[in-house]
Amino acid sequence: MKRQRGKQHSSKKAISRTGPGKILTVVFEGFIVLIALVMAGSMVDHLFINPSVSSVRTDSVAPTKVERHIQVTVRNECGANDVAMDFTNFLRKRGFDVVETDNGSEFDLKTTMVIDATGNYQNAVRVAEALGVRKKNVITRLDPHAYVDVIVLIGRDFNDLKPKEGIE
Repeated sequence: MKRQRGKQHSSKKAISRTGPGKILTVVFEGFIVLIALVMAGSMVDHLFINPSVSSVRTDSVAPTKVERHIQVTVRNECGANDVAMDFTNFLRKRGFDVVETDNGSEFDLKTTMVIDATGNYQNAVRVAEALGVRKKNVITRLDPHAYVDVIVLIGRDFNDLKPKEGIE
């Protein structure tokens, strides 16, 4: 009789291991693996695919608190609806100070351009890197009346740039 009771007792353990407890354990372990994969993917994206770009100005003169971040004007030069606002929001999320967003004077610019308006080319390069604009499309066009550091002219290639690719 003792053996039968022992067998009966061990069969209850086997049943409980294959029951709801085992399913919950497998689900929990799967959830932990999923979280680890998401965290690893996020780290790879942040470090290698879309590294952050500093929005802080590089000037030889110490800027005031308001002037600490690169100031930008964004102009829609391609004619697409809401594209300037998409670019503005994208840059603001990255710490750039977009002080003006508007439509340009023409709507046939093919390639997005980033213009250094104050003689600090590195500020324009930082904006271009944040947007995914090639360095060859960054130019200096000094404007003594400019109240911003950088002017972004959005061209028809805007779908190929980070704000429209959904890179956050």
